[in-house]
Amino acid sequence: MIILVGSKIDQASIQGSLGKPEYSYFFLMKDFLPALERLGRVLLVKSTEEIDRLYEQHRAAGEEVVFFSFSPPHQAPLGLSCPTVVVFAWEFDSLPSVAWDGNPQNDWRYALANLQGAICTSRETAGLVEHAMPDGFPVIALPAPVWDRYAYLGSPDGLPIELGEREFPFAGIVIDSPTLGLSADGLVRKPEPVVEPPEPEIERLLLSGAPRHLIWPLSKALFKGWWREMRQPLGPLLNAPLPVEAVAPQDPAAAPKPQLLSVSGVVYTTVLNPADGRKNWVDLVTAFCWAFKYTENATLLLKMTHHDLEHYRIVLMTLLSRLAPFRCRVLVLHGFLEDTQYREFIRASTYYVNASSCEGLCLPLMEFLSSAKPVIAPKHTAMADYLNDQLAFVLQTSLEPTCWPHDPTGMMFTHKHRLNWQSLVEAFRDSHQVALSDPARYQAMSRSAYQQMQHFAAVESVSEPLMRFLDEVLLSASKPSQDLRIDRSLAE
Repeated sequence: MIILVGSKIDQASIQGSLGKPEYSYFFLMKDFLPALERLGRVLLVKSTEEIDRLYEQHRAAGEEVVFFSFSPPHQAPLGLSCPTVVVFAWEFDSLPSVAWDGNPQNDWRYALANLQGAICTSRETAGLVEHAMPDGFPVIALPAPVWDRYAYLGSPDGLPIELGEREFPFAGIVIDSPTLGLSADGLVRKPEPVVEPPEPEIERLLLSGAPRHLIWPLSKALFKGWWREMRQPLGPLLNAPLPVEAVAPQDPAAAPKPQLLSVSGVVYTTVLNPADGRKNWVDLVTAFCWAFKYTENATLLLKMTHHDLEHYRIVLMTLLSRLAPFRCRVLVLHGFLEDTQYREFIRASTYYVNASSCEGLCLPLMEFLSSAKPVIAPKHTAMADYLNDQLAFVLQTSLEPTCWPHDPTGMMFTHKHRLNWQSLVEAFRDSHQVALSDPARYQAMSRSAYQQMQHFAAVESVSEPLMRFLDEVLLSASKPSQDLRIDRSLAE
């Protein structure tokens, strides 16, 4: 069997695409490759013309061919000769069902009806597709099979707690709270000094064109002390790092070398896109600093996945200045982590933290669990498939109305899960207490994370149901297409 795969973002463009819409589909595609390679020969494609050409070529040789589009349904290519399966993550309790902008593909029922199958990364979303589509439409819920890539970082017996100094390499921009001189005073704009009008005698001399030696003694008295005002510090915001474009060369050969960053104590790690409001990163930072205001051995390791530092720098610096003083440490990383660096990043962590209002899968959370790291996270949307109190400090949430993120109308057709901020503060404190005083419980949570993720997200666990799903797709594709096609008029 020939399996064609494609994503909007590829290896060459991923570093400049961090934080942009659908950038995470590149990582989703990479994680699915080992399972797909067990089923057939996998070829990466970059255009619809290439898909149809390869389809005709391999069909003529007697091979079965299928295309996996790693994209949301409204961006999947329709009308291809090759049977097409869309692989997508979705984090809401309803599917887009409105063809806004006059595009019927924005109604996902129309898009899915013109495809030959769907792989959803959560059971909730697979249930929505089953409900929306006619009987017989191939759909399955499968997680990205990440366990095999990270299992060697963990242990079947669980990891013992480690509180000593650990190091990991990083080549991007680092914002480290203890070095910033944080103070809320730096956020207050001091009134401009009042400039008094010139003394009558000086004004008269200036207008008369008098020599300098007559004007200087008077003007010296008038402007005495001006330099002291100019030398006053202007607050921590001006001491923040420069934009990444100003310090990181565009030439990859001239890229900065990784520096070794050191952490110790209990390290809470999160990886998120600061442009995504669903991640609640401001709540996460405030809860951490409030929980550990007087605690020195707690560090929040915040890895930002965004291409533009200026998108969040001022918000971050203002937030930290308002929270100061605090004894805990907030360490923010801006830049790309290579695979080897990312693994050392995981090793240095004690817990992973997720405070999102909804998730389509959350690959970093699964990767840390596969590495036997316990977590703090809410149990909803895709995370409900693999989280429980054996491996996580579960956060409290409640439903609230919201809109689909790409809906230009902003109509509230769906829901997200509102974070209970106090439960996050308590989870920070409880997890810190476990790390310091109950190493047996920490290791038991670590063991549960490792073993449960092996069952849930190993390549073998995913490839077997994936094989059965592919057989169903090829059987369905051999039937007349109108059996599953939705009339375009129903989507308009």
